[in-house]
Amino acid sequence: MSGPTFNITFYGILQPGKDKETVMQNMAKAFKTTPDKVKPFFVGGRKVIKSNVDEPTAEKYRSTLEKIGLVIKLEDTAAAAAASAIEQADTGSISMAEVGADVLENPPVVKPQPIGDISSISMADVGADVVENPPEVVPQQIGDISSITMAEVGSDVLENPPVVEVQPIGDISGITMAEVGADIIENPKPAEKAPNPDTSELSVDDNK
Repeated sequence: MSGPTFNITFYGILQPGKDKETVMQNMAKAFKTTPDKVKPFFVGGRKVIKSNVDEPTAEKYRSTLEKIGLVIKLEDTAAAAAASAIEQADTGSISMAEVGADVLENPPVVKPQPIGDISSISMADVGADVVENPPEVVPQQIGDISSITMAEVGSDVLENPPVVEVQPIGDISGITMAEVGADIIENPKPAEKAPNPDTSELSVDDNK
């Protein structure tokens, strides 16, 4: 077979909104088999429905199966074989280096940079201001506050508070409190009862 070939694979993923049982029934009809025969394809994991087919055949399968409700992936057989070879590579001779070992066989040589004379450099004390010439912050001038005093605790600090006019209340001498739990609606509207459904035609006789 000339040209690239493909494996038609299914990972148990359905198209959005598709019902699993219905998809299995439709897949069984498409393959002229029973739902029990296709059920193993729906347990998850990679399943190859058809392997090593040419591109037109692979696209035909994908179109049909995706209409049924499956999410199909076409995998290039050459790429799949290469990946399988990598997974099966012999790693028996590979060992782990000791902790802290230099794992680069030929690390690049880094030429150290020369450092000038630092004998006159010393560490500042903890908490010291290490900025040699900090910018000057000019303090803002505060006017004469000698005449300012604190008000007494609870005092009204508004010099001219707005006047709130008291609303008059009429004669309430005839008003009394109802007893606890009393119904305060004098003439409550009677509650409407729902009509009873007609059960004349209902029967517990299993024969009817």
